Amino acid sequence: MKASLARTVVAVGGLLALGVAAPAQAQDTRTLTGPSTGDQGVFLTYVACDGLFGAATAPVPRLNLGPYAAPMGRRSLGLVPSGSGTASGPYVRFDSLTALDTSVSVAATSGTSGVSQVLAVTPASPAGTAWSGRATLSVAPGSWSDVAPSALTYDWSLVDLASGATVSRAGSATPAAFAAEHGDGAGFVVTGFGCDGRAFNLDAISAGATRYDFEGVTLTTSAALAGPRTGDEVTVTGRVSDPGGRLTGDPLVLERRTPGGEWHADGAPVLADPDGVARAVVRVTETTELRWHRPESQYADEGWSDPVTVTVDPQPAPSGPAPAEVAPAAKK
Repeated sequence: MKASLARTVVAVGGLLALGVAAPAQAQDTRTLTGPSTGDQGVFLTYVACDGLFGAATAPVPRLNLGPYAAPMGRRSLGLVPSGSGTASGPYVRFDSLTALDTSVSVAATSGTSGVSQVLAVTPASPAGTAWSGRATLSVAPGSWSDVAPSALTYDWSLVDLASGATVSRAGSATPAAFAAEHGDGAGFVVTGFGCDGRAFNLDAISAGATRYDFEGVTLTTSAALAGPRTGDEVTVTGRVSDPGGRLTGDPLVLERRTPGGEWHADGAPVLADPDGVARAVVRVTETTELRWHRPESQYADEGWSDPVTVTVDPQPAPSGPAPAEVAPAAKK
């Protein structure tokens, strides 16, 4: 997530005066596996609930299944506030208040409060100032809610960018209605939640024709035989790695079968050691295939390793002459 906008908002006047590029107009959905969008015009950030210039603290991000039925795919991005007073959510730049085209879906199993804050420069805002709009938000538990900043009514004021001080107030209006009275202009909007310190989830962030969907991380699971066999026992290791090659230490379940047979679990889930490697000692008396199953988690789908084979040579048949048959004893 980007650092709090309160640290950089004093430079907004110059940025907006030069114009702002619109978000990329992709025709398909962008799938994200974390809080970074890779887009300078659309990203996740956090701001003070009482104003863009206040102090704010970063939340802790996490991927979650659901909650409820996620608007897109199966997962969403969960955000756990560090405390109350901070709103976390998408920042979206725009070229025109009247053409503000962004939305976000939010869910909070315990409900949460939030705020949407707009900062824009118009022909009516003197040099060194900008129009600031603020709208309070409330999310009820039980389902997903869609929030579109263009449909919200904001309390507007003219602020000094250098100090954050309010110069004058301009009443309440939607972005389009405000532009009709005070002139249109470019700027950005931050729509965030968690002002009460309650955890929440975001999904289906929309900016123009682009939608952002939060889904699971792609993990790779591998299996290997470790060390020599000892009698009828062999050690098999398992590793789970993310796309960057980092071992994640996910719990694994060992599965086994005779070649061509059905796979079945061989024992309870195995936890990784401090190095991120799972180990199991397996007894084998015949040729056996072994693999690791990675169960589904909040942040990743289930998966399996390629199998490894432990070959057991068949016992050779006895050699030499067959034992002589013992003749029955003679009857007396």
